[in-house]
Amino acid sequence: MASFKDIWTNLRETGKPTPYLLIDCAGIEGGSERIPRQIFSELECLFTGDLALELADVGPYLGRLRSFELDVASAVDDMLLRFVGILVELEGIEADGTEPSFSDIHRHFRKFNLIYGPHDDPLFFRYYDPRVIGDVLRTFSADQLEEFFGPVEAFVFADMNLQLLRCEQLAGVIAVSA
Repeated sequence: MASFKDIWTNLRETGKPTPYLLIDCAGIEGGSERIPRQIFSELECLFTGDLALELADVGPYLGRLRSFELDVASAVDDMLLRFVGILVELEGIEADGTEPSFSDIHRHFRKFNLIYGPHDDPLFFRYYDPRVIGDVLRTFSADQLEEFFGPVEAFVFADMNLQLLRCEQLAGVIAVSA
């Protein structure tokens, strides 16, 4: 079983882009004001306009972590174990030396906020809830996984036993490692 320290050390040592954190404010007592903003270089609600204002304390946020420093690691570990955060590992840096911008990643996740039910009723999709993302990913088809993962290599979140799980897409199926 990999510990948070092992996961964090591996991310830092492999030279991958600084990870992101999906945050479910509905699980944070005190709402969005209690997000530890100092650990992020960029942070925005995944809702926009009136929804961002009306649902600020229960909505989803995306933050790019500012560094691999100890205070950042400690805050991320705490958010994972409180079921309010999902660590998002991006794929490696492109051949031209670039990586997706914050706005690219933000736009990628925003497109999943609203889905349509069996009768074409619009529904909010709470994919950012760490308590359900594992089950949701297991129900996706290969094409749905490809679309949902996009530039993401893996999602790391805690299960109900507080064990960290790392989910990645391999050949159209979900691979989960503990």
